[in-house]
Amino acid sequence: MSETSLHATATRPMRIFIGGSEVTNWTSLECGRDLADICGVFRVEIDDAARDDAAGFSSGSSATLIREHMDVEIRVHETVVFRGWVDDIDLRVEDGHASGVASGRDRAGDLVDCTGNPVGPAEYRQIHLMDVIGSLVKPFGLSIDSDVDTGAPFTLVALDVEPVMSTIEKLSRQRGVLVVSDGVGGIRLTQAGVTRAPGSLTFPGNVQSIEARISVQDHYSDIWVKGAFRSVLRPSSGTLKAGGAPADAPLSAGGISFSEQESRSVVRYGHAVDPSVPRYRPRVWLAATQSGGSETTQNAGNPPLDADVAGYLKSQGLNPTAYHASARSKKRKPSKHRSSPSAPWTLQDQAGWRMRTTRAHGTARVYTVPGLTTNDELWKPNTLVAVTDEYSGIYGDMLIAAVTWVADDQGYRTRLSLVSTDAFDIKEDAAGQKPGRRKSGHISGWDGSRS
Repeated sequence: MSETSLHATATRPMRIFIGGSEVTNWTSLECGRDLADICGVFRVEIDDAARDDAAGFSSGSSATLIREHMDVEIRVHETVVFRGWVDDIDLRVEDGHASGVASGRDRAGDLVDCTGNPVGPAEYRQIHLMDVIGSLVKPFGLSIDSDVDTGAPFTLVALDVEPVMSTIEKLSRQRGVLVVSDGVGGIRLTQAGVTRAPGSLTFPGNVQSIEARISVQDHYSDIWVKGAFRSVLRPSSGTLKAGGAPADAPLSAGGISFSEQESRSVVRYGHAVDPSVPRYRPRVWLAATQSGGSETTQNAGNPPLDADVAGYLKSQGLNPTAYHASARSKKRKPSKHRSSPSAPWTLQDQAGWRMRTTRAHGTARVYTVPGLTTNDELWKPNTLVAVTDEYSGIYGDMLIAAVTWVADDQGYRTRLSLVSTDAFDIKEDAAGQKPGRRKSGHISGWDGSRS
């Protein structure tokens, strides 16, 4: 099917239906999905001939009159890639002509705005991740599917007064699961980059243009996730009993004093180091859930701190009272990734995930390619793509984090937003993978470094 003629409506490879009727008077149409946002989005510009008539501008058109809340379906080469709603409408009447822009999100968009279970239940006990998410999204008419192991059930899930997606994001982060929308009414629990794209990217070659934005405002040398949790390691009976004699030594269990055991369980933190940031830039997040509340997690202990993060002076020994940037070692070791898939999920895993996602957000690369497909298949997000970029010096796999299909007066094309292969993977970090390598210093690398 031709992708060259925008005005040949009968053969358009991109088609949009609003309120059950096909809209043919559009001049620009965009639709896409991004791993950083749970929901897909669309935007369509129209010559609003229907409102021309309503305003007394005779056009003789019977075009669809678009209203808010109307259902939307978008097809690319007759494959449905989007089902959602009209959220926003911008209209303009000028010089005897009406035009407008309609935009919105797919059916998962309501999860971003709306509160879960407003009339209860307010908590779940001994429930698996897929079951609790399924219960939260069912009232919105969304289905749920999973292609990964979601781990052990949660002992307790207490819902805060917050949007549904905030709850889902916190719970999925505790199990190393990526939650994505399929764009057409389903939620999928998956991992990042488990499949490959049907094509590759080459510049010079099939890439029309490259946009890169590198910002250190989202790069941090030290990422912390901190929390205080209820201890589950306390003894079954009280340590003080009426008529009991004082103990000669601190009470303990398994060789650990009760006071130390209490500290392990209540005072929890995770710490991740990004060695690509050469200056001191710490950031702290608070753990929003009881992710440190299991016995295995509380027994795991907190991660050890390196000399730099404790503010030590290399030349004067221990001095944890302040951080001295001039004395900081420039070669720091990256934080270790998970030792095994069966290891307990801790705040350390969340710290590593925060480090990688913030780094990805500060390093945006958008590659534009002609057409909407490659090798007769649609480009899709959350797929690995081989990149050969002579200008940026990138040679190897990158993760397609976002895909936007575009049609306007310049023709049909696809915008692909690329990030490092581990950007959305809570289970690994860059030390455990081999992403694309840089071989030149034209611009900053995908990981913020220069080679």
